Amino acid sequence: MKNYFLLSLILVCALFIVVPLAAQERIALHPFMGPSEIEEVSGLLYREIQYELPAVDENYSVYSINLSNLPPDVPEGGFPPWICPSPSITADAVYALTGETAPNPEYPDSYRLRLYLWQIDGALLLGSDEMTVLDIDDLSGLSYFLEWVLSWIGRDSPAVVHLAETDEFKWLYFGIRGGGGYSQWAYDFGNDSTSATQNVTSFATVNFSLQLSVQLARFFEIQTEVNVVSDLGNAEDLITGKAEGPFYSINMTIPVLAKFVLHSGRVKAGLFGGAYYYLPLTQIGSDTILDYFDYSPDLPGFIFGMSAGRRMGSGNLFFDVRYEYDGRWRHNTVREEMYYRNIVRFNIGYEWGFFPK
Repeated sequence: MKNYFLLSLILVCALFIVVPLAAQERIALHPFMGPSEIEEVSGLLYREIQYELPAVDENYSVYSINLSNLPPDVPEGGFPPWICPSPSITADAVYALTGETAPNPEYPDSYRLRLYLWQIDGALLLGSDEMTVLDIDDLSGLSYFLEWVLSWIGRDSPAVVHLAETDEFKWLYFGIRGGGGYSQWAYDFGNDSTSATQNVTSFATVNFSLQLSVQLARFFEIQTEVNVVSDLGNAEDLITGKAEGPFYSINMTIPVLAKFVLHSGRVKAGLFGGAYYYLPLTQIGSDTILDYFDYSPDLPGFIFGMSAGRRMGSGNLFFDVRYEYDGRWRHNTVREEMYYRNIVRFNIGYEWGFFPK
């Protein structure tokens, strides 16, 4: 009786061990390709995936492809990652995983890992995507990437992500935007009294703008713009009360901005700042108003702001908010009289990327 009980226990344990193993599907892992100078990194990532893949999903096991003693249908060094490995080197695996590594020029001491998942029967590409390895000593994010890769199995169409379609891989951006806000004009009488500056009634401001930026690095752009701006509203002379009535000021500003950007999937956000040149175009109002609001700022003006957008269609729809100041920089405040302006603008725009990196 004891022997029957022991035999039954062994059979049950064997079922728990053998059945899951029998249900596993093998994924043939092809050695990664990459430049010779990062061969050690490629090997490290390959070994890490050997270990992580079964841990991510116990339904799959790994068969490591051996590139020694290759059969005649396999090129020397193995298959490039964009070609499905031949069944002659994948044993009885159902799927194959190929990959390529490369230094990431946008991040010092970081690397790009792109994986291709194949269904060997029919050499069908199930998907392709890449991750950036920022720290080779910390690969904690690899398991999440492998979960995403394995999710391609059973899809109706390949999950292929093309690098050229992501915003961070463009050199040049051209955009249009428009919006408005308010512009506060102040008059400096040129003496030391705390009451020497009186604020003029705030004007509404509207603008239409073209912008062009060059992405010099993943996190950094240089941007220039042409902004056609109008400050408009009912003017009020706070000194004599005589210059009152409608007033329109039309000008152009041309800034040069340093922009620090962050990309995350389809989202792009940035902080920017810089200087601009103010070019007056025309002013409309009565003679008294035009004489009172004769505006000649110190240059340059300064801009600080932020933008946030999301990829929509072939470009990015974005929102832009900024603060601008032009006025007293070089003049002696004890002797000189002049206006200065504080401006807040809110804009909505759209930009297109050109020339993939």
